[in-house]
Amino acid sequence: MSATLATDDRMVKAVKKIVPNLTSPKHKGQDGRIGIVGGSIEYTGAPYYAGMSALRLGADLVHIFCTKEASTPIKCLSPDLIVHPILDHQTPIKAIKPWLDRLHVIIIGCGLGRDEKNMKTVVELIGVCRHLKKPLVIDADGLYIIGMKPDLLKDYPGVILTPNAMEFSRLFKNFLDRSIQPATIPKAADVKFLADSIGKNVVILHKGAKDIIADGHKATETVTSALGGSGRRCGGQGDILAGILSVFWWWALSAGHSDCALSSQITACYGASRMTRECNSATFKIKQRSMLASDMIEQIEPVFAKIFENNLPKFLVQELFFKSIYTVANKMRSIKRKIKS
Repeated sequence: MSATLATDDRMVKAVKKIVPNLTSPKHKGQDGRIGIVGGSIEYTGAPYYAGMSALRLGADLVHIFCTKEASTPIKCLSPDLIVHPILDHQTPIKAIKPWLDRLHVIIIGCGLGRDEKNMKTVVELIGVCRHLKKPLVIDADGLYIIGMKPDLLKDYPGVILTPNAMEFSRLFKNFLDRSIQPATIPKAADVKFLADSIGKNVVILHKGAKDIIADGHKATETVTSALGGSGRRCGGQGDILAGILSVFWWWALSAGHSDCALSSQITACYGASRMTRECNSATFKIKQRSMLASDMIEQIEPVFAKIFENNLPKFLVQELFFKSIYTVANKMRSIKRKIKS
């Protein structure tokens, strides 16, 4: 077995150990209550993708804190999401703060936009989350905010950053005052160096042709996730990853220390990276150039069952996976027949 496959095998085993069993005595919310801070008049799809991906992976509840203008479109997209139109409230922190104690992981940035007032609110909110020691996943415009104010993350108790190539380049410049060219396959040493420089409780998941995962503990290894994926880069995939990541992180925190030597953050990052890449690959086989992020969400259940599920017999996992692909393929054939007729 090659070193890469050995690492993947080890990481899959680590992720499977944190997946909670589905048992009757559980109460609603135990397997994940996720908060998403984002959603503006321009961007309503991003928080929807993050929220639905979290729910499809297995979170029980998702709360979205968005602007008033974004709330109706998001509510119309799904009744499963709990939507709070208070991000641009007159006193937004006062309105958001009572909900924070109930939430396990907070995602900041999906569809946030760059309205100055909303960005100031997020800066203040990160301070409140620090006091409450809330795990943060920061993506998209959330990364822009921390790039402008690097001290926001100083000594933060636990945060995962999910930059793409351009966002990573900006962060590198902002935190280290050094320019680096955006690269779809960055040097692992660069990702590690930035994580080390920001702080020991920071993990970076650099998204690209290969995903590079590194944390701020100088002695720990860097993990690469390269299986799955395709050449199709439709918008919304980063939001899907953020939603999946938030749930895996809560599961890792709930499971406590595992036999894997890596942290709960690294384990969660690998699980989210592998899931997103495999969902992309499975969807591309069916939809090819026409695939959308919404199509990828439909693949979360069969991909998870195939790779990480602990609770189903192996034959049933395989049956569910192939049944999903067969069903979508049949729908595509039916659509083509209708078009021809």
